[in-house]
Amino acid sequence: MTWFTTLSLNPRRRKTRQLLGSPQAMHAEVMGAFPPDAVTDSADGRVLWRLDEAEGQQTLYMVSPEKPDLSNVVERAGWETSPARSADYEAFLNQLKRGQQWGFRLRANPVKALPRSDGPRGKVIPHVTVPQQISWLLKKSDRWGFEIPGSGSEGAGGDGPQVAVTSRGDRRFRRADPATDTYGRVTLRQAQFDGVLTVTDVDRLRHSLVRGIGRGKAYGCGLLTLRRI
Repeated sequence: MTWFTTLSLNPRRRKTRQLLGSPQAMHAEVMGAFPPDAVTDSADGRVLWRLDEAEGQQTLYMVSPEKPDLSNVVERAGWETSPARSADYEAFLNQLKRGQQWGFRLRANPVKALPRSDGPRGKVIPHVTVPQQISWLLKKSDRWGFEIPGSGSEGAGGDGPQVAVTSRGDRRFRRADPATDTYGRVTLRQAQFDGVLTVTDVDRLRHSLVRGIGRGKAYGCGLLTLRRI
């Protein structure tokens, strides 16, 4: 079973400000909502999460293979009157059909691998401009089970693809290395996409919704959410 969970955070609490400032801290808090070894960072036990802000309100979204216990997060960073809400995600996933259109949001880490003369893959670097980031999404969307309406109309008298980068920036934080008992600096370039998609492959889209998209999943990237238009 797959679970979809939402939780409202209280931005006035100290713990909330700590979580908002560190994807590493938020990742630890999210993983702490499950029993040890119940979920992992592997593909089979992937936990996805994303923090959204709207009109000063912070909302945590999660997709997980087990139902999380977020009572500690509610106690330290949430609202006592607003506990976490979890629902069986399969009921929604079973409604997906080829040809449907949905509004969507995705916060991702768009990157590319530089070519190498001595191997198939070189250094991975982020896409830095909005056109590069949108192009990244359009080129890879088919493997994720959807397409963006208007993708082929840009420059041909059309309005262009129905997607926009609505926020972007770098997240810098410290990450512990258990092997060396040291801390290193991490820079994660994020881009938030909002737009409309058309379902082209139900199985691939279900996989994307449950397992995530792109890199940086442990740090708040990769969770694709859909909404009715």
